[in-house]
Amino acid sequence: MVEGNQTEKGITRRKFTLGVMIASMAGAFASLFSLLKVLAPASKGAGYVSTIKPGDRLVYAKGGNAGSPVKASSMSLGDAVLVYPVGKTSNPANLVQLIKLNESDFKAPTKINLTDQGFVAYSAICTHLGCTVSWVKNTANPSASITECFCHNSMFDPAKGAEVIGGPAPIPIAQIGVKINGDSLVFTSDFTGPIGPQV
Repeated sequence: MVEGNQTEKGITRRKFTLGVMIASMAGAFASLFSLLKVLAPASKGAGYVSTIKPGDRLVYAKGGNAGSPVKASSMSLGDAVLVYPVGKTSNPANLVQLIKLNESDFKAPTKINLTDQGFVAYSAICTHLGCTVSWVKNTANPSASITECFCHNSMFDPAKGAEVIGGPAPIPIAQIGVKINGDSLVFTSDFTGPIGPQV
């Protein structure tokens, strides 16, 4: 019981309830902030830093030939394979799609000086959310084949600098220079633009 000017010692029910409510709201806001951070896309190109250097030989990235040098003579018109630079297969930013088309098919903004005898190469990482792209071969007309990301259906035209021709990807996938060396292929440049997600 409180008499005169004496104050009650300890925490009142009202103060306790208010403290619990404030702590609960702070926890809810912290949880919401964490959830939004997880759901938000990574910053542009976050974590995608290629270590490809001019002169690096191309090797198969997948399948029974994984790690073996890519032979120019083994690829026909309209073929495409996923490749890495030799010895640098642990970095996913180094994954490249190598494509064989008719030289006469290439149109701007393809960088013709980065192609060789119909071979052209682009990053294999979609610029939307970073999935690996796939090759959709048009057997009736290889020149009409496209690169597609099946995660969200972004489509790119490899004969025109991998321009976006459909889907949510905001920019083309970056080209990288290749050249035939004997029957093998080597990289001749860095990527011409950013790689990885650009949303």
